[in-house]
Amino acid sequence: MSVIFAIARRELNSYFQTAVGWLSLLGFVGLSGLTFAWIVSAYGDPMNALSGQAIDINQYLIPDFFGTLAVFLLLLSPALSMRLFSEDFQQNSFELLLSSPITSQQIVLGKFFGALGFVGTLLLSTTHCMAILYWLSTPDIIIMMMNYLSTFLMTASFVSLCMLFSAFTRSQLIALALGFTSILALWFLSGIAEMASGNVKEILSFASVLSHTESLNKGLLQLKDIVYFISFIAFFLFATQQRIEAYRWQ
Repeated sequence: MSVIFAIARRELNSYFQTAVGWLSLLGFVGLSGLTFAWIVSAYGDPMNALSGQAIDINQYLIPDFFGTLAVFLLLLSPALSMRLFSEDFQQNSFELLLSSPITSQQIVLGKFFGALGFVGTLLLSTTHCMAILYWLSTPDIIIMMMNYLSTFLMTASFVSLCMLFSAFTRSQLIALALGFTSILALWFLSGIAEMASGNVKEILSFASVLSHTESLNKGLLQLKDIVYFISFIAFFLFATQQRIEAYRWQ
């Protein structure tokens, strides 16, 4: 466990030593703040009160805010993951990593947790928005926390997927393109599922990441959603581990 923690700490620190890390953090903080201000201003629009169309904070405002954060993180996940292995390939440090007394599982988990640490930092940067909302009104703390959990699990799934592509290529741009394309495909599965019917619709809905965030965003913690995200992450981490293990035999 100490080895995994050491690798994770190294990866997390590396984000703050690159322009990509700082630009991602500053851009996310700025965009999330602007989004929150815009949504709150729309919620407090006098025209809504005059028309009797007051917006429910828990049903609309919080999910809308986190839904927008999810889009930002969809765009950021490939950029944050593309360097996890590709950078080691480019710097010829991967062979040194493999020759050390570290298992492929420790390498994969360490890098994954390091990336998740940065994702957690991004989400923590939005807590002041929720504090302001709590000061202005009385939002449901359970719904708020479930939206954080939903966004974190979704992003963790994207990172695990994109990390696999990083393990296959020396080019960070190729890893970025493959990761972004795959995430978009998963994102639009829910829309395709709506147009399908029967068993096809059920299969596509189950495979869609978005369909497993709906209950969480409403404050409902369902076992099937947690199992989906854990299985998704475990599968791609295992696939990445097998890819790294293959390098040992080459």
